Amino acid sequence: MILNKDIRIKTDRLVLQPVEELYIDDINTYFTAEVTRYMPFNPDGDRNNIFVFVKESKKSLLKNTDLVMVALDHHNNFTGCCGIHNITEESAELGLWLKKGKQGIGLGTEIIVALIEFLESNFTFKYIVYPVDQENIASRKIPEKLGFTPFKKYQKNKSPSSFLNIIEYRKYYSV
Repeated sequence: MILNKDIRIKTDRLVLQPVEELYIDDINTYFTAEVTRYMPFNPDGDRNNIFVFVKESKKSLLKNTDLVMVALDHHNNFTGCCGIHNITEESAELGLWLKKGKQGIGLGTEIIVALIEFLESNFTFKYIVYPVDQENIASRKIPEKLGFTPFKKYQKNKSPSSFLNIIEYRKYYSV
């Protein structure tokens, strides 16, 4: 499948669509230190960094390697971001973050299920990767209830003086 800016993935409560400049301020507002506690990012509120993120996301869409999306509710309110990353014939990696007020109500699972269904319908690969910090219990529940199994553990730098302990979950497919 060739990825494009017109892709829309609908769930019961959300619409997922490729990230655009229109959402720079929402991302900058809600991509906070609290939201990224278990992620290898340290947001600093610099709008230009988000602009670069959106620009790079659009380039990777054109290269057919990544699909970075915003999640919007049915009133077009920004809910968070998600993505399918590093798409190859071997694998694809899933990720997401939700703004603070939208966590803990099942939207993360809803998004990941939709992304998996999209992948399964449009690509052939050996497995899907879902990395999660081992202390992020709520996020670990998503791959665990969707049939992913722990594959390996590793450390990933969060800052020069701190790191995350990642559990890489995988879901395998017979090709």
